[in-house]
Amino acid sequence: MGEVPELMTPPGMVKIRVAYAGICGSDLHIYLGEEPGLPQGIHGHEFSGTIAELGEGVTGFTLGQRVTAEHTASTCGRCVYCKTGRYQLCAERHSIGFDTPGAFTEYVLVDPQYIHPLPEHVSLRAGALTEPLACIVHAVSLVETEPGMPVLVVGPGPMGLLTALTLRAYGCHPELIGTAADKERLDRAAAAGIAVVTEPRPDGYPLTVDCSGAGGGIRTALTALVKGGTLLQVGIAAKEVTLPYDQMVYRELKIQGTFCHTWKDWRQALRLQESGVLDLSPVITGEVALEDWKGAFEDLLDKKGMKVLFRIGGEA
Repeated sequence: MGEVPELMTPPGMVKIRVAYAGICGSDLHIYLGEEPGLPQGIHGHEFSGTIAELGEGVTGFTLGQRVTAEHTASTCGRCVYCKTGRYQLCAERHSIGFDTPGAFTEYVLVDPQYIHPLPEHVSLRAGALTEPLACIVHAVSLVETEPGMPVLVVGPGPMGLLTALTLRAYGCHPELIGTAADKERLDRAAAAGIAVVTEPRPDGYPLTVDCSGAGGGIRTALTALVKGGTLLQVGIAAKEVTLPYDQMVYRELKIQGTFCHTWKDWRQALRLQESGVLDLSPVITGEVALEDWKGAFEDLLDKKGMKVLFRIGGEA
């Protein structure tokens, strides 16, 4: 952790004063050296803040306005993915906190097309979690769900709890499973009203969601499906995974991958928060100052807590 010069605001860009920035699992992977191909700059891509400066030509925003923003920094705008609204798949996409300086600092520069004003009843604190929530909203949009559907969610980390809360908001009956090491997180999920199980139900599930990214978790999610079921893969596997792939044939199973989010996912994520249908408070387990980053990282790696926010210029 160190000091960097304050960013200048070029034409067409917006400078946001960061209020809160969340620690993502990908930040932990980078910390552990499991993402060697990623640029090693200022990380942090889950954040909220207020408009500090408008670059020349930018309209539609006001100084001091409460906002959050996607971590897409730029795309080509020309490929089939950009033209069909799936710009997160653009081969030339660059991301805040990965390819460009991120939010683990006082200010961050954002293209205004990716900025989302926070609704009146969504706090800056909760607004910082709009990015991971949008990831889950996008993931769930890729599979079929219906009210009353039982869904097994594997991995009770922040994304697992967000998945369970989102599925419940959509009328499904999520069940969350983890390991003995996840007891604190499972207890927290249970306190939020999520059903916690120690074994998948014997008759299986039409939909399972792996949020662990671990080989054992993915295999659990796959084998817990009914015939014709779908595994939604949310967790990123940092290591190679071996699966009983013959089950895909004999039981006509499907695996649906998911990556990032789009504008419509952000709008839905903010609507869920604004309406009160989805309360993000069970996911947030702490706030720390930016200089205390190492302790926060180590605690999360030890599965202590759920989602920890850096309080940079935050308020309630």
